[in-house]
Amino acid sequence: MGKKFPEAYSIDKRRRAIELLMKNSVGGKPKFTKVSHETKISVPTLKRWWIKHQLDRQQEMKSKLEEAITSILKRIEKLAQETNNLKELAPVVKMLSELLQQFGEDNELTESWG
Repeated sequence: MGKKFPEAYSIDKRRRAIELLMKNSVGGKPKFTKVSHETKISVPTLKRWWIKHQLDRQQEMKSKLEEAITSILKRIEKLAQETNNLKELAPVVKMLSELLQQFGEDNELTESWG
């Protein structure tokens, strides 16, 4: 007898497991054992799926943030060309600063989880 290959799970089963992990979390840390008993999926498999899910979410957020920053920088550049009045630029610069600060806080949270 050879080595048993791991079972291939459907996308729906993966999604359901990720949803259960999100619902069964304490302090941002999923209860892998509880979800494993409920779904009959091994803890290591659930952990792999969870890590991939977190990385995908981080990448999505990073892409959205990059788009927002690019848009804001273009607006700052346009306003700077149109006027020399710094008061008009202040709200746009403040918005960019708040986005960058929020992104920094989000990164600290995800780094502390991993």
